[in-house]
Amino acid sequence: MKKMTSFDVIVIGSGSAGFSAVQAAHAQGVSVCLIEKDRLGGECPNKACIPSKALLRAAKFYRTLNRARDFGVELGGKSFQFKKIMQYRQTAVDTITGGGDRGDRYIDILNQLDIHRRFGEAFFLDPHTIEINGEHLYAKTFVIATGTVDFIPPIVGLEDVRFWTWREALEAKRQPKSLAIIGGGPVGCEVATFYASFDTRVLLLQTSPMVLEREDREISLLAQDVLEQMGIEVVVNAHIEKIVHARGGVAGLSVIAGDSVSQMHAVEQIVVTTGKRPNIESLQLALTGVQLDKKGYVKTKKDQRTNRVHIFAAGDVDGGLQFTHTAHQEGWVAGSNAALFVKSKKAKAFQTDHRVIPRVTFLALEVASVGMTQQEIQKRYGKVLVGRYSIASLGRAVTDSATQGMIKLVAHPQTRKLLGAHIIGERAGEMIHEAALAVYLNTTMDKLAKMIHAFPTFSEGIKAAASAARIESSL
Repeated sequence: MKKMTSFDVIVIGSGSAGFSAVQAAHAQGVSVCLIEKDRLGGECPNKACIPSKALLRAAKFYRTLNRARDFGVELGGKSFQFKKIMQYRQTAVDTITGGGDRGDRYIDILNQLDIHRRFGEAFFLDPHTIEINGEHLYAKTFVIATGTVDFIPPIVGLEDVRFWTWREALEAKRQPKSLAIIGGGPVGCEVATFYASFDTRVLLLQTSPMVLEREDREISLLAQDVLEQMGIEVVVNAHIEKIVHARGGVAGLSVIAGDSVSQMHAVEQIVVTTGKRPNIESLQLALTGVQLDKKGYVKTKKDQRTNRVHIFAAGDVDGGLQFTHTAHQEGWVAGSNAALFVKSKKAKAFQTDHRVIPRVTFLALEVASVGMTQQEIQKRYGKVLVGRYSIASLGRAVTDSATQGMIKLVAHPQTRKLLGAHIIGERAGEMIHEAALAVYLNTTMDKLAKMIHAFPTFSEGIKAAASAARIESSL
């Protein structure tokens, strides 16, 4: 009989949700074990958010250099070394994670808190027992935080070419002269922005009518303009019939755009950014009785509990909004509640507040939003209170030569309470948090308009947009 080690809480996955969960559970004074099969910290610091933003910062700097004359600055020859840009990306990752094979910074935190960990792939044997590397671990409660894996669409011929996922695109050893990106969501648009900044010819294919389709329609169309101004060829309503392998490593994509005839596009590299699916295949969740939704994600309640009272789930694996900041909060709630359940089955549980979740996509301009779109409000109430302001009218935008973009605030047509905000422009990712707080606190458009904002700043555009609010009724 194999040796059995027992813990109060076992957390499977060390990403934003999992690492937050182990710290929250530990704070309640229970015994905790963290399971991770790869690097500590998960996808965001190691593969996704941090490396992509480092690359996009390098791209922005290079674009600024190319505009030096606009500021009266004369520079010599401007060039870049792709390999060194990738080294800059890795430096950013190592700074956040501490480097090392497993992420030394995270190991230090676990050591300081005296949290147990196991490295390897775990799977359930029954509702209270998992196996990892031949060892059996028992726990009173579990937090599943295994995240997602890439969804690869069933396109004819795709498996016959050496395509990249976004991971390979962000870790590339070489810069392709041309590439086609399948998927026009935030990841696809950011990858397109990076490569186009360094003169790679980019084709961006989106199956829906808009890129960044979750954004307010007006903002989405402006985002497409920004991409196209960079020289990116954007094709919406795109249907990829097939992909063929051609000579010299070139791939051909047969694409139908809307009702048009099929066109063949030849590119050196294909990047697939078509979304995610839950990373649960190896867990053997069927042995626990945990319920999944129609897409295979773990179903959870507001307290992050599954249908099994002792099993919680948090982060991307639960099928909610897949953001690092959301995962972090869900992980804290799940870890806290798992520990509280160990201490008392009648303990009052924490809940995750999903009402206000800001998000940012980093193109040549930042795209930031929170809350409802104009279309959603009008569909619900028939009318909407809308305040718009052009960033070009801001003094700070003029001094920074960053005049492109718009601030858009949307509110309830009767109560005038702010229900959403949508910004495209320089520093949109910072500005959105004032609007997010206003939505969270049920602030009215009028109160935002009355508050004095510092001049000259980009944030004073929030006040200006609120001051310009008018009722609109047509979709």
